[in-house]
Amino acid sequence: MATTKPDPGVAARHEGTVESVYAGDSGVDRLKPNAIGLWGVIFVGVTGAAPISAMLFNVPFATGFGTGLYTPAAFLFATIILTIFTIGYVAMARKMRAAGGFYTFISHGLGRELGLASGITGAIAYSLFEVSLLGGFAYFASTNFDDWFGWHIPWIAFALFAALLISVLCYLHVELSVKILGAALVSEIIILAIFDLVVFGSGGSNADGIQFESLNMFKLGDPGPGLAAGVGLFLAFWSWVGFEAIPNYAEESKNPKKIIPRATLISVVALGIGYVITSLAFVSAFPANDLVKIAGDANNPPFFLAMEQYGNVFFKDCMQVLILTGSFACAMAFHNVTMRYFYAMGREGILPRALGKTHPHYKSAYVASITQTVIALVLVLAWGVGSGFSFADGADTAYVRIYTMMAVQGVVWLLAIQAVCALAVLVWHRRHKHPDSWLVVVLCPIIAIVGQVFAIYLLFKNIDVLAGTIGYADLIGPIAIIGVLIGLGYAFYLKATNRKKFDMVGRMIDEGAIDEAPATAPA
Repeated sequence: MATTKPDPGVAARHEGTVESVYAGDSGVDRLKPNAIGLWGVIFVGVTGAAPISAMLFNVPFATGFGTGLYTPAAFLFATIILTIFTIGYVAMARKMRAAGGFYTFISHGLGRELGLASGITGAIAYSLFEVSLLGGFAYFASTNFDDWFGWHIPWIAFALFAALLISVLCYLHVELSVKILGAALVSEIIILAIFDLVVFGSGGSNADGIQFESLNMFKLGDPGPGLAAGVGLFLAFWSWVGFEAIPNYAEESKNPKKIIPRATLISVVALGIGYVITSLAFVSAFPANDLVKIAGDANNPPFFLAMEQYGNVFFKDCMQVLILTGSFACAMAFHNVTMRYFYAMGREGILPRALGKTHPHYKSAYVASITQTVIALVLVLAWGVGSGFSFADGADTAYVRIYTMMAVQGVVWLLAIQAVCALAVLVWHRRHKHPDSWLVVVLCPIIAIVGQVFAIYLLFKNIDVLAGTIGYADLIGPIAIIGVLIGLGYAFYLKATNRKKFDMVGRMIDEGAIDEAPATAPA
């Protein structure tokens, strides 16, 4: 199959329908090319997953309400499934680069209807992820300032400050975001490595030692009384969110055909190794009989307790500072991804075209960035008002309500989108008869679909446990379905009323269009 350079912008046609359109020939505003290299892309992806936020937020909640002692097994399972998914995912990324990510891949593999539905729900999911991290940042900031200075500052003040600062930084060029994310990432890795070393170096808790039994994945179906495997497994998958957005930076990276696949695989595997080790250290730090109770106490962050017990006060203070920089950087990474989805759909005219504009100097998607800031601020304020103007109770509102519920709501969509994307990879490669190994483009996607559907199944099977923390959990499923129906409905509406716009759904790429109809394709 040959890659063609079209005019005017059309890479290939099949039965009169645009197969793909080159962004460079279409007259749309472009993101800044060749702006970031391999390590810059890795920093963006891994910091989006936010190792310190994933550990300090998700591991205690997963242990206290989900998988208990077997939380490391949940992370091991997620590592295996996401690595398998990534093998097929990067096979697609090698052949097609675009700022749309899932939206583009699914559109080419399974059609514009599913592509648009995935693009809209994916953009909403990443928007919610930023809101989630703003809540997490605000919770720890409020707690830390109270601990350090005795200042009782409402969590809402920190959330609003972070949202506005992120907006300013993302308005500027992408290189600045990468530098900030890179510095935050290195610091996170160092403090988590110190935590692992001090716990393992001490041999774990005096009562039980290092809990290698916690790696037993066969225990995930029955983690213990009062616990829900689906909640813990779901939070494990949530800990990787951000890596899959690496292909969204293809248009801004150097040599993306090599960089994007490498960065994606490195990110997934490195995160998995780190998560399994740190979650094992966490469950080993406390006696097994007290683990669930200690982990579930949001008013006394258990990672800080363990760091002070096994390390010292200085290390604990460093961790308290780095959870702030880490959660802030993570929120900014999600903001970056969301604005790129808005930008990709805006430049195609699927969303308002103003979202597809880039800044004349910085070449950033500044309109999309400002739009996402407004959405994030409205949602954060809505949660505060909806919880009875509870702007002082950071543990309940900022952590349990905003951080956890917005994360789970978004991950439902994201896991479903990843499963659909895996199917798109399989179908697209079969249709175009690429010589890739069947292990890569058939078996890996099938295993990824089964694993991610299993995680969704377990969540809703155990949703009553999560609902025990807040009633909103009962709405997660219906809201997820409504979001998909809205996306599909909009797609069919466009198909019936504006075929030209419908044909553009997910079709604007920067490179890699496949000529599926050589006899009619332009030379």
